[in-house]
Amino acid sequence: MPNTPFVTSASPSYKAPFVRTDGGALRAVVVVRPAASIAAIAPVHGESHPIADRAAEQHRIFTGRLASFGIATIEAEPDAAAPFGPLCADGAVIFSDGAFLMRPSDLRRRGEVAALEAALGRAGIPIVGRIEAPGLLDGGDVIVAGDTVYLGVSTKRQAEVGIAAAVHGNVFGREQLAAYARSKGCTVVAVPMAAEVRRLKSVASLIAPETILYAPGLLDGDAFGTLEKIAAPRGEDYAAGVLALGNRRVLANLRFRETTPLLRKAKFTVDSIDLWEFGKIGATPSVMALALKRD
Repeated sequence: MPNTPFVTSASPSYKAPFVRTDGGALRAVVVVRPAASIAAIAPVHGESHPIADRAAEQHRIFTGRLASFGIATIEAEPDAAAPFGPLCADGAVIFSDGAFLMRPSDLRRRGEVAALEAALGRAGIPIVGRIEAPGLLDGGDVIVAGDTVYLGVSTKRQAEVGIAAAVHGNVFGREQLAAYARSKGCTVVAVPMAAEVRRLKSVASLIAPETILYAPGLLDGDAFGTLEKIAAPRGEDYAAGVLALGNRRVLANLRFRETTPLLRKAKFTVDSIDLWEFGKIGATPSVMALALKRD
């Protein structure tokens, strides 16, 4: 693919359909640069705090790699006071007809959605809905797979990876999104996951229209029905949070070495880069870019 320049204020405008499936060929994304405040985020068990300068450099490599594959990269306005800003896929879910804005579970993240909405407007993505109070929902807990939408639901079941339990959304938020999806003819499926999972997309990724990569120790893979399943090895649960690029190619964090051979055996091309400053906080490539356009 030809290189695509990094796009900021002069964003290209896209037309529907935008995203029919998270496993489609990726054409355009929104990203948010990390702020120095990322260093204040509590790491997962056994890790040190992220180093802001390293995170900034890794993020530059991430966006540069996307551009090298011809993927237009549009930047939402970063906020120095928003440490979680780079995890921009939490802020919206893109359907074939437009964006459904989230109401994040973390009160500190509410301001991120406004900047994301502005970037979506520049890209010509209409807003088709938004989670309203008292609803709470994070986009990272939603996977769109054609006519099926998977919603991550935290349970009391704990796994052994040592990550502190966190609250994700609520029934009001999930039902608002589910109602919209059903109005478009989609089936909505709940995916039970351990309470310590930071977000569904970090432990499950639709890597092709009919293939899911998932962490069996943290969620119930049976929820994915007839999809072809590839299980990430225990100890590499967050290796399942790859970013699908399309044409059986994924972008992965190179620190997870056992999962790559499994994907290659299944005839996927794996492009690996170092994103460990984000991995320290349970963040994965799958949530570091909000897909605006997939073929």
